[in-house]
Amino acid sequence: MLRALFPYAYRFGLKVRFWLRYGRKGKSILFVYSDSSNWKDYIETKILPRIEAHSVILNWSKRREWELRMPFETKVFAQWAGSSEFTPTALVFTVTGKVKVIKLWDPSRPGKHGKEKISKESEQALLGAIDQFGHQSKRSIQ
Repeated sequence: MLRALFPYAYRFGLKVRFWLRYGRKGKSILFVYSDSSNWKDYIETKILPRIEAHSVILNWSKRREWELRMPFETKVFAQWAGSSEFTPTALVFTVTGKVKVIKLWDPSRPGKHGKEKISKESEQALLGAIDQFGHQSKRSIQ
């Protein structure tokens, strides 16, 4: 019985630690992307400027550095991102409820010249989550 509860307790602990470490600073998202030519330019020009104030950002292409610099964030990413087609991915942490996983890459979407296959629906979900978090933060401050 206790063994079956361990995965839930572990995830809950990671979520609480994320909130204690970052949520109080206004950061509710762990965002991971890579230097892939499929999305790097789009992510760095269109997405990151809009989310960076609310996000902890990791570059998958530099993951060897993560273990030394960000071991906690690495565990969080590994716990929720899945094992394939996980970049670019946003993990949205809310005060209550589940961690929302938003995968921006859509391999089935034909992009301009075969590039920028970012799901507009996922992008809007991410931006909507930031808007919602901003409103929650303002309410808790007042």
